[in-house]
Amino acid sequence: GEGLDFYDVGTARGAGGLGIWRDNKLWTSRNWAAWKLIQNGPDVASFSVDYAPWPVDVDRKVWETRVFSLPMGTNFTRMVSTISSDKPGPLVVGIGISKRKRASGAGLFRKDLVPGRVTFWEPADPDKGAMAIALMVDPKSVVEVRQDFDNYLVLVRVEPGKPFVYYMGAAWDKGLDFHNAADWDAYVAAQKPDFDPSH
Repeated sequence: GEGLDFYDVGTARGAGGLGIWRDNKLWTSRNWAAWKLIQNGPDVASFSVDYAPWPVDVDRKVWETRVFSLPMGTNFTRMVSTISSDKPGPLVVGIGISKRKRASGAGLFRKDLVPGRVTFWEPADPDKGAMAIALMVDPKSVVEVRQDFDNYLVLVRVEPGKPFVYYMGAAWDKGLDFHNAADWDAYVAAQKPDFDPSH
């Protein structure tokens, strides 16, 4: 009873996937192109992933390197993303959480942009239970929260070539830790994220 893989993503952003937000549309990469193991325990697992260039509308290309760090003892993964571009100027990045609808409803989405946090308690599947997702971003970078057809999106402003940090967290209501939205939200609110990309 400690794990179950029923988190279908499809073309949505899943839990913490990102894209470039432009003209009310999310422009996304394809699957990763290369990866590298950085650390394999004992206290943290860390790896990097490169995404090949992808178009943003017809006049710009971007590409990304992202480092994932999964420390023991937390439900959060720390991401350090560097998005480069063939043109200068800031970008707005949309970091997403897939929407879910089931017979039990549409779930519970909450945002608190002062500390840069959003949470989503998914509607329950009658057999498999519910997933909880959270994103934490640097509140100084937040533009707003938007939605597209598939996702809730936290929009943040970034500079090409400059790394930025965000966190993705998840839990399962049939797992060992969080069994309702209130407990999950309280856990997320108590976090002290480090948004310094040099750490």
